[in-house]
Amino acid sequence: MNRTCQSIAALAMEDQSSERSIKSKISTYFKAFDEENLPLPSNPFTGLTYAKSIAEIVRLYGDREALVFRDHRYTFRDLQNEADLMSARFAALGLKRGDHVSILLPNRPEFLWCWLGAAQMGLVVVMINTRLKGEEIAYQLDQSDSCAVIVPGQGAFRDFIGEIGELAPAVRTGKAGELGSGRLPKLRWVIALDHPGNDYSGVTDWSLPTEPGLDLPDMVDDVNCAGIIGYSSGTTALPKGAVLSHQVWRKAWDIGTPVDFTENDCLYMAIPLFGSMATMNGAMTLWVRGGKVVLGEQFDAGACLRAIEHERVTVMHLLPPIVRQLLDHPDFQERDHSSLRIGYVLSIDPDVLDAVSDRLGIPGMMTGYGLTETSTVLTRNRWDDPREVRHATQGRPLPDIEVSIRDPQNGEPLSAGETGEIWARGYCNMLEYYKKPEETAKTLTPEGWLRTGDLGFFREDGRLVFVGRHGEGYKSRGFNVAPSEIEHAINARVEVEASAVVGIPWPGENDIGIAYVKLRPRHELSEDTLLSDLKSRLASYKLPRHVYFIDEFPLTSGTGKIQKYKLRADAAERLGVTLEPTLARNLQGSLQPAS
Repeated sequence: MNRTCQSIAALAMEDQSSERSIKSKISTYFKAFDEENLPLPSNPFTGLTYAKSIAEIVRLYGDREALVFRDHRYTFRDLQNEADLMSARFAALGLKRGDHVSILLPNRPEFLWCWLGAAQMGLVVVMINTRLKGEEIAYQLDQSDSCAVIVPGQGAFRDFIGEIGELAPAVRTGKAGELGSGRLPKLRWVIALDHPGNDYSGVTDWSLPTEPGLDLPDMVDDVNCAGIIGYSSGTTALPKGAVLSHQVWRKAWDIGTPVDFTENDCLYMAIPLFGSMATMNGAMTLWVRGGKVVLGEQFDAGACLRAIEHERVTVMHLLPPIVRQLLDHPDFQERDHSSLRIGYVLSIDPDVLDAVSDRLGIPGMMTGYGLTETSTVLTRNRWDDPREVRHATQGRPLPDIEVSIRDPQNGEPLSAGETGEIWARGYCNMLEYYKKPEETAKTLTPEGWLRTGDLGFFREDGRLVFVGRHGEGYKSRGFNVAPSEIEHAINARVEVEASAVVGIPWPGENDIGIAYVKLRPRHELSEDTLLSDLKSRLASYKLPRHVYFIDEFPLTSGTGKIQKYKLRADAAERLGVTLEPTLARNLQGSLQPAS
């Protein structure tokens, strides 16, 4: 019995329900793997740190191309040399194992060199969203205990150095290495990769040539030590920093197994590098198998189509706006995109999935399930599984990972077909939320399970179906309501560009549903017309009580997720309802009614 089957068997034995239920769970899992004859290959990156993983990749694929950016091409040997140079430069500043270094950079190769060079020597890399506002950046720099931050200099799309100088005045007039002041008392170094200008005496200018003879520091040898702090996107509360270990390289190999990645695969990536989707579920999964990454500064449909044709791109991440922009671009029919084999789709909307399969023509349309706290993907189908399977489910657990569906109230395991909270256990779980012991204790159980806060269920064939966020669901007239179902019905109308449904408490009832709708340009739709249409397609308890039309949704910076907690607060303010204190925040001006 392989290790994954042992994990599922152990999970089933925890169930306090009937013996028949336990046997059903185990036999279903065996059937799923044994009858399909899917052996699980050994993982050569098990137990390898950043430094050892990079060395192994160079040993196998040293002179193959690892990265393409603009007109520059880098081999895996180049990648190692650049990472080593960064390690030496960090060490020359006096940074040592356990220090925290933030990266606040747009997509560029140096982001990758800084990340790899810092992590391999034992620094903890904090990846900060470049779309955050000044106060949000200050929160993450301070909360993460970052002693250094790496930024672009002159020519960037915003003045990062100037903004940090407003938070820590010593950046302008102080001495590098002694910058702690203002809002950022722990910050010692601001490192600019481009010339910072002449107004900042405290900035360390890394656009200058490297001093000769820098010593390479010792590399960390503990695969379980911290390597990354990735902040949550903030859709439900203030961001929390998930601390991830060097086990991410092991995970990268496992993510690539169901899609049969080889050294001949090529990833086009223009999603932000600060997100776990780009690094742990992106570049790393190609590099561990010798594949190539084509890096875009930001997504541009024309540039993407040219890269697909010229570089013979085989895989890319597809958010709904990316799918729409590719299909609408005038060059789409003219460019050769037949090389595309895998499309990682960040949506469960059937219309989006169908568009990827049928209009983009990608044979391996894939979804999956995971989160930053689990080093991204936990479950995935094979790329060549039947279409129905890939469109309707998020797949089976990856090797050596346990996934369980639990009753959200009492934590008891549920049987196939029953919807509950998704729990996960395995080597890939975060170590903690940095400096947030209460949140960590609520999320990580003493038995090692991570409570995701998401809802889903297992089919009888052992495949996970993601339903939605546990916190997004609500009760109407005593029935559980999944907002995603209502949103899909609303989005089916031609006038609608996007929608979001939230529940708020209502006197004398459980909750009522509120729908927020953004219309397509030059389209009109009334509340009465929409509700009348929904009434013909949804059970009465699922109907929203109110529909609000808005011009723009409140979104998380960079990742573009709808911040439903802001919608709930807005609905409560409109209707005079009191929410929990954590949600009753001042959002004046954050939502604009449709004009």
